[in-house]
Amino acid sequence: MTDHERLSTIQSYAWTLELLGEALAQYDELLECEHNPQLSGRGAAGIHQAIRIIGRMTAEECGRLIDLAGEAG
Repeated sequence: MTDHERLSTIQSYAWTLELLGEALAQYDELLECEHNPQLSGRGAAGIHQAIRIIGRMTAEECGRLIDLAGEAG
């Protein structure tokens, strides 16, 4: 994978994280009206798990870029 492809991947991950954060905020607003704590916990946990996974993948790609930059320098 080229540096450009890695940066593009990282950019996509960042946009996805932004969208998940927005979805979580909207989901919280929706659940305030429904008063269903069981539903609230499951949905929020799924969104938080997705954020953690994508955050880890982003960190791994950044690490690869840093390693490649170190080898080139």
